[in-house]
Amino acid sequence: MSYGKEISQKIKTNIDGATNCYTVTLGKGYAVVEGHKGVLNFESGKISIRLKKGKVDIEGENINIVSSQKEELVIKGKITNIILDGVE
Repeated sequence: MSYGKEISQKIKTNIDGATNCYTVTLGKGYAVVEGHKGVLNFESGKISIRLKKGKVDIEGENINIVSSQKEELVIKGKITNIILDGVE
């Protein structure tokens, strides 16, 4: 295993084991938020998502929630900004 992959796995393990237990994965034209606790606000250009501690705001153009599971949201559109608020 390469040094970079080993460090990445250790960091991910430490983050996953933290008290907040959430991840935000970005791809081309989408974001996946895992470990959310619900949608706080959904307006044109901004979606606010509640986490166990704090919230995450996803801003962009033509953004929509395309899938909502118990603890996973998939958001598609042109994502321009992600703001973490109150997150440890």
